[in-house]
Amino acid sequence: MVSKILFFPLVFCCFFVAGCDRIFLSDIREKDTGDDVQNSVPVDPSAPGDPALSTPGTGTPSAPGDPALSTPGTGTPSVPGNPAPSTPGTGTPSPPPPPSTPAWYVSANGAEANSGTDPAKPLASVQAALSRIKTAYKGGKWPAGESAVIVVSGTITASGSFGNNMSMVDVSGAGNYPPVILKGDPVQKGVLNANRNSNNEGRVLYIGNNKVTLGENLTLTGGYTVWGGGVLVGTAGSESAGEFVMAGGEISGNTGQAGGGVMVYKGSMTMTGGIIHHNTNTDYSNTPGDGGGVYVSDYTSFTLSGGTIRENGGAKTAKGGGVCVNGEALFTMTGGEILNNSSTQEGGGVRVTGYGQFFFSGGTISGNTSAVDGAVSVSPYGGVFIQTGGTISGNTP
Repeated sequence: MVSKILFFPLVFCCFFVAGCDRIFLSDIREKDTGDDVQNSVPVDPSAPGDPALSTPGTGTPSAPGDPALSTPGTGTPSVPGNPAPSTPGTGTPSPPPPPSTPAWYVSANGAEANSGTDPAKPLASVQAALSRIKTAYKGGKWPAGESAVIVVSGTITASGSFGNNMSMVDVSGAGNYPPVILKGDPVQKGVLNANRNSNNEGRVLYIGNNKVTLGENLTLTGGYTVWGGGVLVGTAGSESAGEFVMAGGEISGNTGQAGGGVMVYKGSMTMTGGIIHHNTNTDYSNTPGDGGGVYVSDYTSFTLSGGTIRENGGAKTAKGGGVCVNGEALFTMTGGEILNNSSTQEGGGVRVTGYGQFFFSGGTISGNTSAVDGAVSVSPYGGVFIQTGGTISGNTP
């Protein structure tokens, strides 16, 4: 008779250093010396930390397979094919290996006690899936070269506090995770709604020391904060660079002082597909924000080869309705579209300042509006724009 002993994943509990997403606007700003000085960019004091984890429990170690036995009563056992089982209860059980295809499922109808690896038994939050992934990954049995896939079905709306990094989904901490892929169910598309506002700030996704890819059928929305309303890549403090790849999905309906949709503060972002749209800036401390869609900060990089950045910015966006490139950051555009974004001062499509660099070799910049330079605005006090291809047309003025 074959013994069946269930694995119970170990779950670690991590505590975070308290952080704060409120900062003074004067700490990071455009490096211009002229009119750009008025558009200072706020500094996020949030201290990086690990995702909130559930309380670890106890499990029963698995026993190796039993030998196959002949029909009882004949007295002649068949040749055993497995070693004799160890005695349960001795020693400390090791974390179970991840499934052969490392995928976890999250649904609005899920439960925290579910396994998450069975689509019929989904978890209730992405953070719960990350806790299980972290346990399996740090247990040393992760399949070489495999990413962890999290599939979201339906709308997951956040409630309560977010923790140190003020994020609904927090993928941070060196060595905690394999590369993570977030995507939605193809039938019941996924939505992660941070459900934040000016009285209760927070963002949808934070990435530090790890790589996260946003895939198809998933929308990140409802963020409201100073830096990166939808997504923040890296931050001040001890965390090193994060890496964000947008291969599909949507980032929409978020608000931030610097980067309504995304802020790349420390690390890189590559956009090959998907759409960043209808994100806005705040006028925190009565100062209009920059980068309605994306804000690329000091010494970071953003590469656009596919997908669309459109209809971001608006009345509270001073510069860079679609993209703001500041502080020796690098923006490379080889494809994709920047369409119908707006700002009140300069660069309805793209603003380049603070010795930032924009290399444009492919794609389309069209239909953007601003008071000055509707398509691309380059600061006379430090900024580089080089076009070798692509199309710029129909912008105002």
